[in-house]
Amino acid sequence: MRQAGRFGGHKVADIVTTNSFQVDLGGDGSGGSSSAGHHYANFPEVSRFNHDCRPNAVFFIDADLVHHTTVVRDVAPGEELTISYLDSLAPRAERQLRARGAWGFECTCAQCSLAEDAAGASDRRLAEMAELERRLSDVKSDVTLDTVERYVMLFAEESLEANLAGAYTTAALNYNLLGKSELAVKYARLAIEAGMMENGPAAADVEAMRVLARDPKRHFTWRARLRK
Repeated sequence: MRQAGRFGGHKVADIVTTNSFQVDLGGDGSGGSSSAGHHYANFPEVSRFNHDCRPNAVFFIDADLVHHTTVVRDVAPGEELTISYLDSLAPRAERQLRARGAWGFECTCAQCSLAEDAAGASDRRLAEMAELERRLSDVKSDVTLDTVERYVMLFAEESLEANLAGAYTTAALNYNLLGKSELAVKYARLAIEAGMMENGPAAADVEAMRVLARDPKRHFTWRARLRK
């Protein structure tokens, strides 16, 4: 009850709407909204974590409704622990709009407070990442080893340590598609490590990367780009 609300109306409903995390409890909603899988879960301690577009922690909620929060980079003594409330891969204007609309605050994190030229450069990197993601997800597109390397490098340049599971998964698959088994295994293992923190050990992508790491040359993606 000490958590803040921002929408007004019934106090409990306001707290739940403002502070909760969406969880999927299963069900397809065929019996009406009450049987749909999506629900709100409130974790009072975690609601104290502030937002940052480049957070130093990630979280997932497991099947037993336990909220797991893990730091993804070194944290200095006294440094605030943060999570992201929104899509860190979105451009700054879109992130700001989402923060104002959903939570009623103007994001002043270090990334959003960049000078205009630096913020513009960041948005251009994010746009390039989105385009590379599109190409890397299309087995028919023209992709080289340099494409994959550039894609991974952009995540590092953008300090997106909290969003590496998907990037490493994409890299692992594409290295295997290009017949580079050692790189495929390296990035599959990195994807497993990041995915367990971001999505949990039972996540489908984590298991998919375990399969790839065990035997890349027998994986269905092996050298598929070279067979076009």
